[in-house]
Amino acid sequence: MGRWQRYWFADGGRYAAAVVRITIATSVLLTLVRLHQPVSTGDLPGAHTLYRPVGIWMLLGHTPPPGWLVTVLWAIAWTSTVAMLVGLASRAATAASFTSGVAIAALSFAAQKTWSHQYNVVFLAQLAFLGAYGGDVLSVDALVRKLRKLPAHDRVRAYQWSLRLVQLAVALMFACAAFHKFMHGHFTLRWALSDNLRHQLLVRFDLAGLARPRVVEWIIDDPWKYKTAALLNLVSQATPILACVFAKRPVVRALCGLFFVIETIALGLVVDLWNWHWLPLYAVFIDWDWVLRRRGDASNPPPTWQPPRAARIFVIAFVAYDAITAIVPGIDQWLNTYPFSGFPMFSTVLAKPPYGEHQPYGLPGDHFVVTSTPPIDLAAQRWFDHANRGIYAERDPVKLRARLAVVLAQAQRRYPMYAFDKIQLWITLYVAAPYPERAHFESHPLGIVGELSNLGVYRTMLGKLGPTGVELAPQNVDATGATLSYYRDDDATQLPLAAANAPLEGDPIYVIATTAAGEPWLVASHADWKWQ
Repeated sequence: MGRWQRYWFADGGRYAAAVVRITIATSVLLTLVRLHQPVSTGDLPGAHTLYRPVGIWMLLGHTPPPGWLVTVLWAIAWTSTVAMLVGLASRAATAASFTSGVAIAALSFAAQKTWSHQYNVVFLAQLAFLGAYGGDVLSVDALVRKLRKLPAHDRVRAYQWSLRLVQLAVALMFACAAFHKFMHGHFTLRWALSDNLRHQLLVRFDLAGLARPRVVEWIIDDPWKYKTAALLNLVSQATPILACVFAKRPVVRALCGLFFVIETIALGLVVDLWNWHWLPLYAVFIDWDWVLRRRGDASNPPPTWQPPRAARIFVIAFVAYDAITAIVPGIDQWLNTYPFSGFPMFSTVLAKPPYGEHQPYGLPGDHFVVTSTPPIDLAAQRWFDHANRGIYAERDPVKLRARLAVVLAQAQRRYPMYAFDKIQLWITLYVAAPYPERAHFESHPLGIVGELSNLGVYRTMLGKLGPTGVELAPQNVDATGATLSYYRDDDATQLPLAAANAPLEGDPIYVIATTAAGEPWLVASHADWKWQ
């Protein structure tokens, strides 16, 4: 065999495959626990106009799944995953668990423009394990064979390809995150050696109105601390993939994989993203046959032995597709083949050149002005601004109305104690003063993007910014006598715009029309695409 086949179809691994089966099933069960509330509370994405099929749901087109189908999927997911855990009809149970579980996870993102990445690695590991002989020992299947007085299975070179494929799928997540950070930094260390992490933490906590963890309070106002933390982050994300290189060195492999655990816990401590359901996957970095001192009983294969064709095709296809979706920026969301993902993980550089200097940093965001009886409290305000972030970037008036309608409907269900009159979405510029100033955001409201009342009255002035200038398109807004102004380069200084066809310079640009009644409305915006 060639080197490629010797790597994937090596000897041993029977007990390791059984342990990995158990740990993957444990991770899936923990994932289902996390998924249960958001997907079963009646807020099903298919229940409103923003349904977008994700992953396997693309097979049904844009028709939301019926409630009975979701209920059936839950029953299959729980039953088959428990069967996988105990090793009952192990291979069939793994396939059923993956299909039902990934469908439920994909459905939880079907109301969003993009999907998130907190569940992907678990289902990628399970997908890589499809076809594995994980029930030959430590399973109900093995016990049944023993009771029937049949010999235990010990197959020739049939276990390692699954184990190494799962290990690659798990390690590639953090390796991809490190790669994207280098790539966004133009293959320099500017992601770590600038004020980027300071601003990332401000976006994660201050912009969302969340309390900072103690670790964040300790590092955010000291450049040496947050730059060191960023460098350590790159190291811990890049190290687990080395376990795939040292597959025959159990101790080195386990130590490299230990950084998977370190990085998972660090994500919780620093950015408050606790993904406990990832931790059982550390088992894929352990050579369990070596730890348990178990050697297979299978005889050596003949010199002419060749790996099964189906297994070879599966390995090649998985490695190629996983690598493409992990490395090529944005292709994972474009292809929408959930759970294959790029795992960018805060890879954008939130700093301005020259990166070695401390400079102010501004970025746009959402802010809702909500009129209700009684007035909403701080917790509800945080839900409006954080749970619905990104809507400010919508420039299609029709789609904006649909999104505002969903926000209002969800708010009415979530907060029945308030009688909502209207919601008003503002585009707001959040500016962080440079070090040595204390790390915090100052908010600068720029203009209203859209407004929707509980009676269905929709107001907006979203128009266009084209080669001929600014085009106004008011809906239920009196634009008579409106004056134009604009903001440029994410600076909070308002600049006058003498005429609708006046040339504008800047990146980005936000054009505002202020009505005679004094209401500033966002008309249009423009930003050149660039790596940040």
